[in-house]
Amino acid sequence: MSSHPFNLKTSKQRLTRQLNELAALLKEVEEYSHPWNFPNSLKKLQLFWATKPIMVKALCRKMENKKGGIWQFYNECICALTNSREKDEALANELETNFENYWDDKKGDSLSELASDMGIQLETRVVELECQEASIKQEMANEATQENMGNATGNGDSGTSLNRRLFENKLKIPEFTGNAAEFDSFWELFEELIHKQPYSNIEKLSVLLNCCKGDAARALKMFPRTGDSYERAVQQLKNQYQDSKRVTMTMIRQLKSLKQARDDARSLRNTLNDVEAINATLRRQEETVDITHTISMIMDVFPKRVQDEIAKNEFDSAKEWNINRRVTFQHNHGRKKTRTFGKP
Repeated sequence: MSSHPFNLKTSKQRLTRQLNELAALLKEVEEYSHPWNFPNSLKKLQLFWATKPIMVKALCRKMENKKGGIWQFYNECICALTNSREKDEALANELETNFENYWDDKKGDSLSELASDMGIQLETRVVELECQEASIKQEMANEATQENMGNATGNGDSGTSLNRRLFENKLKIPEFTGNAAEFDSFWELFEELIHKQPYSNIEKLSVLLNCCKGDAARALKMFPRTGDSYERAVQQLKNQYQDSKRVTMTMIRQLKSLKQARDDARSLRNTLNDVEAINATLRRQEETVDITHTISMIMDVFPKRVQDEIAKNEFDSAKEWNINRRVTFQHNHGRKKTRTFGKP
């Protein structure tokens, strides 16, 4: 697009269509915003396992592709506006102001961030499915072994004991070792797979203790192994690790420890993934990350050529770019570089 004159009307029309399509996908995703309600029938459960992961993964891909397409076209518009300055700077400034106002009215940044959050929810739903499927299959294998040994206990209560059997085989909850930056993702899975389920508090405590290792295990070491301790153990972990200042400091240390990327597609992509993850974690803590010091640290992990390109495009836009805008520019720059030089 950058080789053609910028047309504000057609650009708005195209972006509006893409944003509406993304909004429609987000409505579809709302269906998966809560933990699964698994059927009790084995036949229905098997069909559930066979179809739901395919549907969720396909929806996740569609949403990610749509979001990527929107940002790519948005950046093409910015580049075209920048190029048009050579012919008529006053007109280019007017068009850019109009375009940015349109983007703000459409809440383009917010919609993109919401899509990223919903994508994480979809990934959580897939993990839940995989955990439940693995647990049930293991239980079925155990029952088959018992039957072969003549110790089958009958199947009259198989429907009503589904949740109990799931628990006895222990869901595959990730371990938590005491890294504050990982607590939110750990708790999101634990909360939906164990905390909100109809298990007794002593059972929930048992799973929680098995998940906690290292410093996290030491934090719970002195709690009595009784049902009354479960809520207090959860609160202890939240007090100790759900600390926004602590998470922020951890993320800043990780950012400082990043080595500068080499000027090749693989290195740029890996570094960008690290920066995006750190940026997302900082924003979840509601930290103000668009400050000179943080922006400077993020810029320093990219090669000088990339820094110069970002600075040039920011200058040409006549507006100060926040971290999201800088990361988005580098995201699209990295995709173009990958297509140019082949797979990383």
